[in-house]
Amino acid sequence: KPHHNIYEAVVSTQSTGDMVSSNEVTEESGISIVDKIVKSWDINECWLYCIDFMEKSDTALQFRVKWSIPTRRAPIPAATASVYFTIDITGAEAQISYVLEAQRLIHNPTQSVFREKWLKDIITTKTMMMDDVTF
Repeated sequence: KPHHNIYEAVVSTQSTGDMVSSNEVTEESGISIVDKIVKSWDINECWLYCIDFMEKSDTALQFRVKWSIPTRRAPIPAATASVYFTIDITGAEAQISYVLEAQRLIHNPTQSVFREKWLKDIITTKTMMMDDVTF
């Protein structure tokens, strides 16, 4: 059966087309799921990211995707933006959601279109705050 969106394609197993069951989600497969979702986003290639496994509980696995724009003059950026993913494993099928750093709105990859502007806004806010701090 064809997939209706990237989320379905990402969490489907190759052989059967079934959704990934919660007990199949591991730290490694979770990173792979998050990476496939992030790669589907329409974001300029100047943005680089890394995915970190944060923690596993009885109900969920959590991951952080840390974004930055390193340059030749500033290979270690002054500010980064993070997106936090949760893979809920309480039901038979794993459910994925994400929130942006310092925000409360929970996004679902099937219903939200990720905007590069969100990352830019986080970086801009952090940069402005750093400019206000004197040491």
